[in-house]
Amino acid sequence: MPPVVIIEPSVDTPLVWFDVAIRGGASADPRGIEGLHRHAALLARRGAGRRDRAELDETLDSLGAAVDISVSRDAVTLSGLALSRHLDAVVELAADILAEPRWSEDEHARLLRETPQVLDEIRDDDSALATRWFDWVCTPGHAYGRTSLGTETSIARIERTAAMELWRREVVADNLVVGLAGDIDEATAARVVARLVERLPTRPRPEVVLEMPAAPSTGRRVILVDKPDRTQAQLRIGHLSIRYGHEDTAAIAVAEAILGGMFSSRLMQEIRVKRGWSYGAGCGLRRSRLPHWFEIWTAAGIDVAGPAVALTLELFAEYAANGPTDDEVDFARSYLVGSMPFHVATARQRMQLAVRDAVFDLPAGFTARLPEALGALAAADVRAACLRCLRPEATVTVAVTTADLARPALEAANAGTLTVVDHDEY
Repeated sequence: MPPVVIIEPSVDTPLVWFDVAIRGGASADPRGIEGLHRHAALLARRGAGRRDRAELDETLDSLGAAVDISVSRDAVTLSGLALSRHLDAVVELAADILAEPRWSEDEHARLLRETPQVLDEIRDDDSALATRWFDWVCTPGHAYGRTSLGTETSIARIERTAAMELWRREVVADNLVVGLAGDIDEATAARVVARLVERLPTRPRPEVVLEMPAAPSTGRRVILVDKPDRTQAQLRIGHLSIRYGHEDTAAIAVAEAILGGMFSSRLMQEIRVKRGWSYGAGCGLRRSRLPHWFEIWTAAGIDVAGPAVALTLELFAEYAANGPTDDEVDFARSYLVGSMPFHVATARQRMQLAVRDAVFDLPAGFTARLPEALGALAAADVRAACLRCLRPEATVTVAVTTADLARPALEAANAGTLTVVDHDEY
């Protein structure tokens, strides 16, 4: 089967962007070998065809081009940018990465040494650390709860042969979504796609079965991630909700804008404007192929972390039960419809959204049609979606801060059973 192909032509500049999304992603890592997809992807980029890593980078520099690789929960994506006159040469390099990585033993060993350093950097960044812990503890048993980077233990288990086998299994034509944008026409796109896949296996797309919890989590919990000498608490509060593409997607987009997506949102007004507890507060539904988290985020001084959590949970519970007012829905809907053109202003943006839709197994044009869905919503629809999709009684709160100073107030915040963990144990 051929890959899914998306073309967004624009003759404004002599540039072509391309994304090759390989379905699967970090959520499909084998249990106990978290980080394998990331390792395989980065290793494939470190030399391919007749070029080692340095030669590959030098060739791209000489062409004024870029080829990068990224890993998400649902896909590994090879992205490129080329001048139109150099497109064929850059596509040839990308095709080498897809079909003929060199799998250098030296680069494999170097990557195994480098990845724990990235983990250390995350542990040094309180915001990134809060997100890492929240992902892990939000919904035990969910594939999205497993780290895409890995842990010291899982990284040490990664073998070069396992990375090679994963790449050969998943990088098949039927498993790709190819997006092209910029100075491109259909004939050129057909030539590019043919070159990208001509050396790839033609077997069917591998089945990806991801873990899901047997039942939704119940009851509130607090995970206090103890980090010495903090003056602030990075806070994450949320629960498992719907997938992007669910029938309530448009309604929840309006709901999240009202609760925490605008400066006029309830969280910003109550936490920043009225009380000055934080520079900002927001919320959002994670965009993914499977059901994912509805998450609230903020950071507060350690002296007000407990009250900030208590207030946030009160606001969330009231909002889930009663939803927004008619006026709030009218304003948020106008804001979202008005801002949508900024997200689809360039051919590259339109291509990337369409690629994401395909990776999520959504109908073609799903995101592009969201303004129509937003325009058709009534306030009652948003309130009903809040009742269905928001679960304040099942929230998990993660606080990265100093336990001795923050624990008493967090225990009094009515946020649930509290567990203290060391910041570097995960």
